Amino acid sequence: RVNFTPRDTRTAYVQSWHLTLQRELPLKLLVDIGYIGNRSNKLINLGDYNQARPNNASDPAAGTPLQDRRPFPAFSFIQASYNGGFANYHALQVKVERRFSDGLYLLNSFTFSKAMDNAAGHLEASFGDNSRGNMRNLANDKGRSNYDQPYNNTTSLVYDLPFGKGARFASGVNGVVDGIIGGWRMTLINTVTSGLPANLVYSPAAQFVIGSSLTYRPNQLLADLYSSRGNVDPNNYLNINGVAVPTDRTRPIGTAGRNTLRGPNFRQTDLGLHKSFPLINETTRREFRMEAFNFLNKTNFGPPNANRSSGAFGTITSLATSPREIQFALRYAF
Repeated sequence: RVNFTPRDTRTAYVQSWHLTLQRELPLKLLVDIGYIGNRSNKLINLGDYNQARPNNASDPAAGTPLQDRRPFPAFSFIQASYNGGFANYHALQVKVERRFSDGLYLLNSFTFSKAMDNAAGHLEASFGDNSRGNMRNLANDKGRSNYDQPYNNTTSLVYDLPFGKGARFASGVNGVVDGIIGGWRMTLINTVTSGLPANLVYSPAAQFVIGSSLTYRPNQLLADLYSSRGNVDPNNYLNINGVAVPTDRTRPIGTAGRNTLRGPNFRQTDLGLHKSFPLINETTRREFRMEAFNFLNKTNFGPPNANRSSGAFGTITSLATSPREIQFALRYAF
């Protein structure tokens, strides 16, 4: 492989802006509402500088070999790094916070956003996306970023349970009972997000190939490709009849846009219970911790198989999270 960087390559730059309003409300609440935006310009993209032309009607029925269709037949893949990339991000962010009082702290952060670009980061390509674009038609690679999640809501809660000496309930118990029911703190993190994008692809026959580094997208025949939405069926998540492999070798890149699919939504609740026990003096303590990840044991599916050439197209065979995990810990501080 030959690497090539044009002499006139410029330095990329980022423009950022935001507007935030903050208001204190009754019940010890603090609300922040903000708009966040940024645009990255002249990012370094990767592509095949020696990308071949498609086979056309004047080529033999079996197609002209790939090397003979390249601009420089003596070379194969010439990886160019050039200023062809861009990215932009726009978001509405809302934060509601209840300051710690009466044993309770609450924080809810909500984001409604959209992220767009024309190539994935070189170490961030996933779910069919690619860091190397189509140098002959960069505009066609504009689409959702592969980390785009329009909805993201996280709720965090810290609550000192009101039992035991000095608390609201059972404040008159003796030391033994207080050691059992008093001093417990509960923590909770609840996360709800949109699913991650997935890119429709197919595996081209030799006469359709115009380069080894490209992502080949099929033709999208239906606007709605999902067979199941609310109740996710991992064996039939996408409608196989909504996507077709191109049959016109002059158009090896189909009509499907980049990252047009999205995996199932994500929901998870993590719960913790903590208790400190004083030992010999005030500076020596023992802390017990119980933490339950995915406490409700919610099944969160990963993105679907989006390769139309695969027999497993439209199915989901992976999980985005593990089943419920519970761990216990005992910490001694002195």
